[in-house]
Amino acid sequence: MRQLSYIFLLACLAWVPLGPAQAQYLSAAPDIPLAEGLQELPDGTIVFDKPEGRILQMSAAQAPGASAEMARQFYKASLPNLGWTPRQSKNKDSNILTFTRKDETLRLTFSADLVIFDLTPESPLED
Repeated sequence: MRQLSYIFLLACLAWVPLGPAQAQYLSAAPDIPLAEGLQELPDGTIVFDKPEGRILQMSAAQAPGASAEMARQFYKASLPNLGWTPRQSKNKDSNILTFTRKDETLRLTFSADLVIFDLTPESPLED
């Protein structure tokens, strides 16, 4: 009976994931990851569906110890791997990153304790 208990315990442990935590994504935009150290603000989400495309604004607060620079570097590295193309901003504000994918523009605005995600139909006149 004791051997059976050990076998059962080992079988249960085999099902427990031992790798790194799975990536989290924004609730209203499940194709945009949430950087480690950010917590999505549930009251900071606005969603509109238009014939021209979706318009979303989402906000995430930085946890204590997280920095805007860490989040900025995360998005610079991860979004191109998800098909987003970085776009040079004409205003050269280092607190704003802009990406395009298909017919959408994603603008991330970083402050000391907040990241704002603006997703809009692509506009060639932006920035």
